[in-house]
Amino acid sequence: TLPIAAAGGAAVKLASDYQESLNKINVAFGSSSEQVIAFGNTTLKSFGMSKGTALEMISVFGDMGTSLGLSQEAAATMSTSLAGLAGDLSSFKNISLEESQNALKGVFTGETESLKSLGVIMNQTTLDAFALSNGFGKTTKDMTEAEKVSLRYAFVMDATKNAQGDFARTSDGTANSMKIFKETLKEL
Repeated sequence: TLPIAAAGGAAVKLASDYQESLNKINVAFGSSSEQVIAFGNTTLKSFGMSKGTALEMISVFGDMGTSLGLSQEAAATMSTSLAGLAGDLSSFKNISLEESQNALKGVFTGETESLKSLGVIMNQTTLDAFALSNGFGKTTKDMTEAEKVSLRYAFVMDATKNAQGDFARTSDGTANSMKIFKETLKEL
């Protein structure tokens, strides 16, 4: 009976965490929350993460984005694509979802060290050059925090092109099949 009780406790915790994630989604994204939840319905097969895992990750990214001045709609779009990128990077680099999520928080914080482990070399010089060559029209010293987040997001998305779509391309492999299995258990 002890294993059954442990499984029941884990199920209650996962259900509670899921409800908390939905709460955060609704607060962080407002009218865009339905778009985010619909994206969560696709993440298991597309990115190897359960809906609960995806919504938790998206809510963290969204909360960071809106607190730095992004609109709820912009934060929703950015957060969902970063969550998908986290799944793809996890597959491409053979790292955990948590590691890729923590590295991608650098889009919001400006912290660059963890992005280096993903092969993304983002510093002041590379950001300013990217901004000027991609239509931002100014360098980071003249940008608001929301503009800096948008710049770092565009930079990271550009720097990770090779990884984008990797989970879907390799989902039938052993490693990604195991990720889907583990995340399916969470959904159950």
